[in-house]
Amino acid sequence: MIGIEFSAPNVVTLTPAGALSAEDFARLTSTIDQYINENERAPNLVIHVGKLPHWDSFLSFRKHLRFVRNHEPLVKKVAIVGDNFAVRTLPLLMDLFVSAKVRPFSEARFAEAQQWAGTVEDHPGEFELLEGFPKDVIAIRARGIITGQDYREMLVPLVEERLKSLGRLKLLFVLDETFDSYSAAAAWDDARFGLSHLRDFGKIAVVTDIGWIRHGAGIFAPLMKADLRIFDVAELEEAKSWILRS
Repeated sequence: MIGIEFSAPNVVTLTPAGALSAEDFARLTSTIDQYINENERAPNLVIHVGKLPHWDSFLSFRKHLRFVRNHEPLVKKVAIVGDNFAVRTLPLLMDLFVSAKVRPFSEARFAEAQQWAGTVEDHPGEFELLEGFPKDVIAIRARGIITGQDYREMLVPLVEERLKSLGRLKLLFVLDETFDSYSAAAAWDDARFGLSHLRDFGKIAVVTDIGWIRHGAGIFAPLMKADLRIFDVAELEEAKSWILRS
């Protein structure tokens, strides 16, 4: 079945569960088309997924594809909410095939997903500067989907400005449940940033529970002159204490 709820202005929350039938997609199509006729625009979608649903027949699969094909040019934003790994990576693939902006959100950020779907703006993520640290410590939290724009407009200028007056720096880098992923451009900018500042950081603390980030940091650690340590998210306070020690 597919739960359908008009949860905010111009936002429809869909909750697919279990076996999805052709009748489910017929009802969904009818509901969305009625909204479009009454409002002269398509709603943005929040797709709230727990366990991955499935089609109960090839006919339901065809109905699903038809719904996407007919409405994809009209929908501007799609937020996909869930903690399943396949759910979290699906938006990155969908971005290649649909014109709508598709973004993943963890289960804990359901309200944030609805808020994002209801706004016009689309900047999907940011580096949040954490307060309470001395100037020689760059303390940041990665939120949402980090893009190349975040490196070019925030992190790189910040580091270069402080290097001019302070020389060597320390870096506290937090990637917790508010972090979703990197865009392809950001992944490249991240690698370039790291190679450009191999000797500019004395200490680096990476705080995350995400396996591929922990593994990647471990691989690049021997290339860096910094003392790099990886902490669990639950050890954030320990990481702060460590980065502040001389």
